[in-house]
Amino acid sequence: MPNEPMRDLDGKVALVVGGSRNQGAAVAELLASRGATTVVSYANDQAAAERTLAALEKHDVVAEAIRSDARRSTEVDDLFGCVLARHGHLDIVVHTPGAVIKKPLADFTDADFDHLIDLNTRSAFNTLRAAARTLADNGRYVVLSTTLTSIMTGPYGLYSGSKAAVERMVLAAAKELGARAITVNEVAPGPVDDSFYRDAETPEAIAAAAHHSPRNRLGLPEDVAPVVGWLVSEAAGWVSGQTVRANGAMF
Repeated sequence: MPNEPMRDLDGKVALVVGGSRNQGAAVAELLASRGATTVVSYANDQAAAERTLAALEKHDVVAEAIRSDARRSTEVDDLFGCVLARHGHLDIVVHTPGAVIKKPLADFTDADFDHLIDLNTRSAFNTLRAAARTLADNGRYVVLSTTLTSIMTGPYGLYSGSKAAVERMVLAAAKELGARAITVNEVAPGPVDDSFYRDAETPEAIAAAAHHSPRNRLGLPEDVAPVVGWLVSEAAGWVSGQTVRANGAMF
């Protein structure tokens, strides 16, 4: 029937790191709707993970939620090992965790630096390294970044710097894994109307960002998820080492 969802990911196993909320949850549900066995990891919010798990199961797929802190390499290795032990293979990894602190560089503390590097850089490295070791041939790895890595960043300097480092790792991994037809890419959204963005900004800044958009609104998790969904498809098999900026022409 023409209205049935595309099930092009039947037989695939997908892991969405940080998939319990916001853009991660939107990606996880999209992958599940396309037939993938879908595992979401979460660091703290078990209630959100349970809500997302219930949404995934409505798509008649195997789904589970596993607690794992992406900042800790031992927990990441255990997470990937658990997925392989339970499902036999791993075809898709999407990494979504991140953090933002908005202030001039001169005002950053050592603790601020450690926090951003841990959540934005180290966590992505941990999952990218684990994916390089465990993804099946013709696998897909996608990490969420930020459009701010390509524009004047003002008080987002350290945030964008911690994300820019991931762009270089993506390019290196794409070259290293290309012989196995594994693609490695990055999606860089603009401002997205979710709790991550709203917790970091004032109402005035949010309104100003929406006004700056040609569409007069912020992005939505559902705007970003299909971009990730395309990158993990067979149609995107010749796209690797790329940063796709999904910002509605805001920047």
